[in-house]
Amino acid sequence: MNSLLVSPLLCSIFITCVSFADTTVTQTSPLSKEVVPFRVESGTLQNSSKISKTIFRHLVVIEDADSLQIQFGRTKLPVGTMLRMTSLLDGAVQHHRSNTFKQWRGKSAWFNGSMVIVELVADAGAQKAHVSIDAINVLHNTGEDRTICGSTDDRIPSYSDRCARAIPIGCTAWIIDDANHTFLTAGHCASDGIADIDTVEFNVPLSDGGGYIQHPGPEDQYATDPASFQHGYSGIGDDWAYFGCFPNTETGLTPYQVQDDYYVLSNVAPPVSGQQITITGYGTVSSPVTPTWNQVQKTHTGPYAQQSGTSIAYQTDTSGGNSGSPVLNEDTGEAIGIHTNGGCDSGGGENWGCAIHNSGLQNALANPQGVCIPNTILFEFPNGIPNEILPNTPTEFEFSVLAGNETPLPDTVEVLLTIDGSQQNISSTPQGNDLYSVIIPSLSCNEVVSFYITATGDGGSVVTYPSNAPSDQNDVAIGTLVEEIIFVEDFNDGIPTSWGTSGLWNGSSSCSPSGSCDGGSAAYFGITSQCTFDNGSEVTGSLTSPSISLDGMFGDVVLTYCSSLVTENLSGYDTAEVRVNGVTVDEPSETSSWEERTVYINNSGGDSITIEWIFDSVDSLYNDYRGWHVDGIRISSWTTDCDDTATCDGDINSDGSVNVVDLLTVIDQWGTNGSADINGDGIVDVSDVLMLVGNWGACE
Repeated sequence: MNSLLVSPLLCSIFITCVSFADTTVTQTSPLSKEVVPFRVESGTLQNSSKISKTIFRHLVVIEDADSLQIQFGRTKLPVGTMLRMTSLLDGAVQHHRSNTFKQWRGKSAWFNGSMVIVELVADAGAQKAHVSIDAINVLHNTGEDRTICGSTDDRIPSYSDRCARAIPIGCTAWIIDDANHTFLTAGHCASDGIADIDTVEFNVPLSDGGGYIQHPGPEDQYATDPASFQHGYSGIGDDWAYFGCFPNTETGLTPYQVQDDYYVLSNVAPPVSGQQITITGYGTVSSPVTPTWNQVQKTHTGPYAQQSGTSIAYQTDTSGGNSGSPVLNEDTGEAIGIHTNGGCDSGGGENWGCAIHNSGLQNALANPQGVCIPNTILFEFPNGIPNEILPNTPTEFEFSVLAGNETPLPDTVEVLLTIDGSQQNISSTPQGNDLYSVIIPSLSCNEVVSFYITATGDGGSVVTYPSNAPSDQNDVAIGTLVEEIIFVEDFNDGIPTSWGTSGLWNGSSSCSPSGSCDGGSAAYFGITSQCTFDNGSEVTGSLTSPSISLDGMFGDVVLTYCSSLVTENLSGYDTAEVRVNGVTVDEPSETSSWEERTVYINNSGGDSITIEWIFDSVDSLYNDYRGWHVDGIRISSWTTDCDDTATCDGDINSDGSVNVVDLLTVIDQWGTNGSADINGDGIVDVSDVLMLVGNWGACE
């Protein structure tokens, strides 16, 4: 419960003063989640028949549960296998394959009733699979916060396609008009991200006669994306959250693709001027309202009461579960805020929300994360992105600009080139089939060059590549990039003293993988006397390189190393990862023989790097496997070899001479803006011929 008191002294000082209710409550619904331990292991299974079949089946039973969600543990779903979950109460079915299992973070949808059949289905010839269940999540009602403005609850059932119920927190979320049509809700509903909202539900059915919520089928439930959550929460007026969901497991569609409706956001919450405010959401009810309306969608319209800064108030009925609801201005049909707090009682009063123009919310909307990032216009590079250009050589660059949520306008597609801090715009030439080309002009060895692409869609959106340009651009080296070896380590003399180790890491030639790397000893995470990492406890450890200088290097750094990882190979356990300056860059695959891995490391974050190979068994179980071998570490990058003395204007093919080959190229490209545009005026014409003839012969 949040209490906010306004001093009469402050009201006498300021010209305008918002009169908050003495006590307001944030309006999450009275739901609590109980985690019931429920341990089930299938063991490793494989379909040896010639047809698809169920290779494991288990009935989950939680007595007296009104609904439940399954929390899986160690589970491996290779290609050709899936989980199938079926409620015995209403026959609702959800399917998980490897990708959706990850998106749901190892959880099922919410099922009605107390019994669900879990099945592991495998195609003929599919690799070995494994499923385990760790716990069952159950929701309970715990009470009701009633903030009805007056003596009667005037809300009525509604069926808005753009509003959803957010659980397990028990709030309301709604589809908005951003590029990907994702969601807003209250900040206090999502302060812990997916711990508060792991699922949003549409087409919510009536609750049962006791008021216990019922869930729609899995085809109307969506898992939230942890990477998408942004929120602010410091009280009334600063209480918002912005997030998105993955496509549905059963339909493969996003919420908007199915619901086909959204709220249009206002730019600002207006001053009070007789407007009517509608609040639609999943609030609780109390007698005499039927309990079947509890936490199902209802709506009410009442007067707009106050607006000051980013706090807005209205005399519209709400209750617990309405937090996050859209605050709809009936005069414009636009959402002007997010409902967050109840302040009404039987004597009247006002309920409260966060205005849409809250600066934190607006910043989040302008900088979406995760699945909220728009696919407004798409860029592709059929011949790659140039990272080196020969000096004094006009260079053609081709790329594709494809329609996403908007169709690109051809006349707006251009490359913005930066040379030694000065920018120039290069218009593109459409080549058909979404392909465009530009000619990058002649450049000199010592010039610092970068570029980005920009295009405008038919909806007015301006999109760049890279997406956060101009702060991030594609760097171009003038000259030829020459690979340079920066660092090598083969552990043949053990692990050097300049390296750091913890846990079971040691230098050893024991327990060696099959195949070949560089021979001799390797770095090994394991116990050499038994060739496992099982010491009876959870084991962790890191192998850490010394600081490696990148001074003078250009572009990405390439790390190659040999790896052999043998563990129980189940998701979430016995994890192995490689980190560079604390950021994970590689998660090696399971293999009993040596495998060479290549990792590209962005070289824009500093002058040096430190690399860590980190292993964590997570628990003390099933650790009687060989462990992890690492060897043959090699780090390389590029320096630039550039000599611009051997070319001259007119030497189109850069062979050190202006001759008939160059003249034929001019004739072939006549009237275009190809590489034979020697003077860079955008067209190959007589002026280029004159320049070529004037430089005829060997370049000096």
